[in-house]
Amino acid sequence: MRHIKTLNRAALGAAICLLSACNKTELNEETVKTLAVTGVGEVEVLPDRFVLSGAVIKQDGTAQAAMNDVADIVNAMQAAARDISSLTDSEFNFASVNSVGVKDPECLLYNQEADRTNATLRPGEPRVKKRVCEDQSQQASISFTFTGGPPEQAGTALSRFSQSGAIRLRLDGYRINNIDEIELQAGEIAVKNARDKADRLAAAAGASITGVLDLDSYQATYDQRAATAPRVNLSGAGETSALLDSGEPVEVTDLNLEAGPQIVSAAIELEFTYE
Repeated sequence: MRHIKTLNRAALGAAICLLSACNKTELNEETVKTLAVTGVGEVEVLPDRFVLSGAVIKQDGTAQAAMNDVADIVNAMQAAARDISSLTDSEFNFASVNSVGVKDPECLLYNQEADRTNATLRPGEPRVKKRVCEDQSQQASISFTFTGGPPEQAGTALSRFSQSGAIRLRLDGYRINNIDEIELQAGEIAVKNARDKADRLAAAAGASITGVLDLDSYQATYDQRAATAPRVNLSGAGETSALLDSGEPVEVTDLNLEAGPQIVSAAIELEFTYE
């Protein structure tokens, strides 16, 4: 997920005025000379948390029984998370439970063949009568996301949830707790970069920067997937999984996934005055 945020101008006001004297006097718009410059800044930071997602899908004779089966796996996952002693952050978010009837697959296949046959019949030829497919069982399902920390425990959480019975597990990315502070640091670097550019441009014209007139725009961005570890698909219930980077199947054990640094960047457009 790409994150783009516009920060309140006041958050960078101090840095702007420190590096470029803020013009507080009334300026003559007809004679003032201005220069618009875009500055950029980057801060490299290690993430604090990881986010993974998955699903629990169970079939049983009745919808209630299937829902109970799903609840058993959910309880097992929550217990597994509590058993990971090194987790300092742990939060589940579950969607609503869905239930649906599962039709007899042979009946569904017969009706598909009937549709194909009927589509090729000429006018007047007898059509194949389709069957009424009864529910063979009931299926309950629920999707979830899990946020935990520190990031190096992502592999452990993936494998434990898989062993508990969850399926479609994947590592979605990482999160930074104090992202506002990091974004401000990137913004301050962007301000300095803009001032340095403005000084060089003014000097090239034999002039000098006298102050900053306005903050035209500011954006701080970071990509939550920038430091995603190798993509991992886990089939659930202790079955084998595949590390897609290597293509070699591995048993579902405590996977050692290491989060790399993320880059938080900022871009700022400042309008300077010069003489």
